[in-house]
Amino acid sequence: MPFQLITLENYQENVTCPHCQHAVIDWNEEQYIQPCEHTLFIAMDLGFEYIADEFESTMQRSVDEIHAHDDQGLNIYSELTHSEYPNYLIYKASLGIEGYFRYIGFTQ
Repeated sequence: MPFQLITLENYQENVTCPHCQHAVIDWNEEQYIQPCEHTLFIAMDLGFEYIADEFESTMQRSVDEIHAHDDQGLNIYSELTHSEYPNYLIYKASLGIEGYFRYIGFTQ
């Protein structure tokens, strides 16, 4: 398995990069999503909020292809975990709605 999954318990928790400690998700800011150079993606079960080109190029389908077929049902987690990126971390947090999650990927 090329990724390590870390589940966050509090869906309103700020998320900092494990490498540079940059606040990637900071709920106190109006623009609460601020990727750093170590951020590979920020996605929800509803779609992508951010993706680095280097990560997208390792996925089986591009983000545009995934969103073009969202009427067939999205499985963002599956899309992320089938990437050929060598080693990465996935932080998984509930969106506060039953069955919906946010995924934040970092280089390892």
